Amino acid sequence: MSKFLYIVAALLLAVAPVGAPLATAGEAGRASGDVPQIVAFDNEDFLGDHMHIFGDMRDLGKWGNSISSLVILSGTWEFFDDENFKGTAMGTLGPGMYANVADKGLKNNSISSVRLTKPAGVSPR
Repeated sequence: MSKFLYIVAALLLAVAPVGAPLATAGEAGRASGDVPQIVAFDNEDFLGDHMHIFGDMRDLGKWGNSISSLVILSGTWEFFDDENFKGTAMGTLGPGMYANVADKGLKNNSISSVRLTKPAGVSPR
């Protein structure tokens, strides 16, 4: 139960500053409505170090090949096993909590670049 409360508290802290100006990482700017955002963890079950992703990341730097779990707060994202959106496109995920990326078809510790395919709040035409 305490693990669940820890995750909820971490998500609340991540979402709380949405109304404040944000420094964006990656190449996508802030869209109207929700800010597209991923919280990536280097261990399964949302444990270990984490980083926030707000837009396209051609190269995850030291985080390349180290992501094991994700919380996607908004947006739809595509994941690649090589830098610059090359190599295998491992899959596309939308908002949700993914305690083990392998359960959703992504290779554990293999994500090297991330691309936003659909920003948050975009409705189909």
